[in-house]
Amino acid sequence: MTREKSGNLIENVLLLLLSINLVSGIINYSMLKLPVLKIQLTSIILLFALAVLVNRFTIEQMTVGIICIAVTFISWKFYGATSEFLFLILLMIGGSLINPKKVLQLTAIITTCSLIFLFLLSRLGIITNLRFWQNGNYRQSFGMIYPLTFAAFVLYAIVAFSMVSFSDNPNYIWAIVIIIMAITLNKYNQARNDSIALMAIALLFCFNLNKIPNIKFFTKIGLIGVEVLAVGMVFISKIIPNATNLYYKINSDFSNRLYLQSLLFSNYRPSIFGKYIPEVGYGGQGQQVQGYFYIDSSYTRIFFMGGVILFILFMYIIWRLISKFIRLGLYRHAWLLIIVMMTAITEDTFSKLGTNILTPIVKLN
Repeated sequence: MTREKSGNLIENVLLLLLSINLVSGIINYSMLKLPVLKIQLTSIILLFALAVLVNRFTIEQMTVGIICIAVTFISWKFYGATSEFLFLILLMIGGSLINPKKVLQLTAIITTCSLIFLFLLSRLGIITNLRFWQNGNYRQSFGMIYPLTFAAFVLYAIVAFSMVSFSDNPNYIWAIVIIIMAITLNKYNQARNDSIALMAIALLFCFNLNKIPNIKFFTKIGLIGVEVLAVGMVFISKIIPNATNLYYKINSDFSNRLYLQSLLFSNYRPSIFGKYIPEVGYGGQGQQVQGYFYIDSSYTRIFFMGGVILFILFMYIIWRLISKFIRLGLYRHAWLLIIVMMTAITEDTFSKLGTNILTPIVKLN
């Protein structure tokens, strides 16, 4: 077998494993009750093992990868943290061998088809379409365990499609499609943050960013700004004094998240390694629960449940990826990820194994 044929075979196997991971992850967050978690985790382990056997990693990749694996493994085995972060790292490494364009194309297609399939099942009554009453309207989950979960998958699928399907020139038709999706998600899912993010993405397709003066400088500022906001979100309950007008305003605007974050700091201390934190959420139930407590921010989630070291490494990896886009002049790619990072400030989907379908493109260098 020639080297080219061998390479194609390996890549096709990796793409198959990635497809299994994607489908399993989406089903795991749906109301289609199938035991797919073990299938997903097995596909990730095989993806990682094959990548390690075949790929040649740089010194930086090996160093960062080994540290990330060690930290997440120690957190899981000795501190009771979730193993989810370990598998996120394995998926990052496993995806490093596949052509990023193929990863994004596959991700967009599989996610879109899966969402349409689950949406139809929920509308036909085959699986539950959970409804939650909020602000005088019902927000629907369309076959997922929570309305915002459906919205997050839509957002990430649009990001994946946007990264591989268009030139740097404006595309007003695609911008209109995204705006329609934003309006739809806001109306039926009450997904305010994801809808705003989609509006911002639509705006990106109204311009050729490469022709905007000083775009490189502004994109660097955007990257610095979102990283600062990510860190600030972790400590926001410490920054804003309790029982002030600003506290009540922000807490109200962000659906009680400030109070929950204060509760988190009151009951748990940050640590070098992660820890197990019991949560009680609405996902998969469609009704009020007693003692609701959930960590919505992806950054707060990584900081407390994954540990301080993992949080620093995670922010470094994202910084390096977006900086690489800026260096290559891929400003739209950079801003797409900056927008996704903005949504992660108030949503947990960026830190979750099944919902962050962009994980395989997040390289360790």
